[in-house]
Amino acid sequence: MKRLWSITAVAIALSACSQSGASTSDTPITAPLATTTTAVTATTSAPLVNPPSGQKAIACDSKAVSALYGEKVKLEKCTTTWAFGDTDRDSWNCPDTGCAHTRLFHLENNTWVNTASCQRTLPLTRYTMSCYIPNVGAATLAQLPPSDVACLIWPANTLLKYTAETGCTPSKSDIIAQMNGTCTGYYDAVEFPVEKCDQGRAVRLMQERLKKAGYNTNVDGYFGPSMAKAVYDFQGTAKLQQTGMIDQPTWLALEPNQSSLPGTDANADGVVGPNELK
Repeated sequence: MKRLWSITAVAIALSACSQSGASTSDTPITAPLATTTTAVTATTSAPLVNPPSGQKAIACDSKAVSALYGEKVKLEKCTTTWAFGDTDRDSWNCPDTGCAHTRLFHLENNTWVNTASCQRTLPLTRYTMSCYIPNVGAATLAQLPPSDVACLIWPANTLLKYTAETGCTPSKSDIIAQMNGTCTGYYDAVEFPVEKCDQGRAVRLMQERLKKAGYNTNVDGYFGPSMAKAVYDFQGTAKLQQTGMIDQPTWLALEPNQSSLPGTDANADGVVGPNELK
């Protein structure tokens, strides 16, 4: 079940067709999908990312970085001045599935330094709850890479469920896999994004809005593959980032009149979100 989070938390807790009338069939989607790259701004007053730098991804030279860092490292993804991975020492302490926390490295004054260690399953926009400076404490924005570098090297930043938050562009293959995947269970939709395999009032309300907008989807309260395809098509028509998941901008586009939803805008952000429905 998805976990609620807050950007103010300080504790370190170490996932194109653009036409209406989507089919209700759950036949796998194989046609190429076009994604829009409309930037989505997070609704918070605190900065979540550093400005982009224009750097490109390059092949990691773990041997060269190890020489400058002073310890053998095993890097996964790199740019000219940023990298992430682990040291041999880290690897010894990790299970076969890998380290839960992974190091960020930065080239400073011709020396590679470990700026922070972060929980690899969360995007770097959640640094206040997932990143820390070894032997110091919680990480700040100063220890994180530029926004475009984070999209290139940090895997969680491009997960479909976080792309509206991070501003990263998901891959077509990830979108297709997310929409085609079957659900082994359904979970209550309690936060954004409302996504495939969610269930409950939030899902049913958005199904009603999709149907009203001309998209064929069942109104049963279960977010399955056909609803994901309908959401994807709606996002294309509305010129929103296409993920097949209902993020806050898609929620607002499906229902501009938030006062019509059965709930209260408790945090006064202009949205009656899934957790505010009654």
